[in-house]
Amino acid sequence: MNGTIDKAAATRLLRGLENGGMQAADLRQIAEDLDPVLVHFVFRFLREVYPASNPAASAVLERLLALTSSPAILARNKAGEEDSVTTWFASEYSFADFRGRGAELIELIVDKLES
Repeated sequence: MNGTIDKAAATRLLRGLENGGMQAADLRQIAEDLDPVLVHFVFRFLREVYPASNPAASAVLERLLALTSSPAILARNKAGEEDSVTTWFASEYSFADFRGRGAELIELIVDKLES
């Protein structure tokens, strides 16, 4: 279940889900091609930064829900959740540390994956 470790693609996925500037099919294609760890981090970041109590959350969570309705994408997310990079991140950081800095989170994760 390997995928590409591409900062730009992961950032496009994050921004597309966050801002709604991309078609669902394009988001799905990016998620299907990305490394599962990056998919997991994008999804988890958005869930943490946009809790249901946040007024801006509705549209973001709707887009995320639509994307995660695919069993293949859910499997990628699960595989990323089980990766050692996820454990490392949880011991060193929190998603709240990256609020408003999603691109920096992606850069950190890509650097860790490439090391």
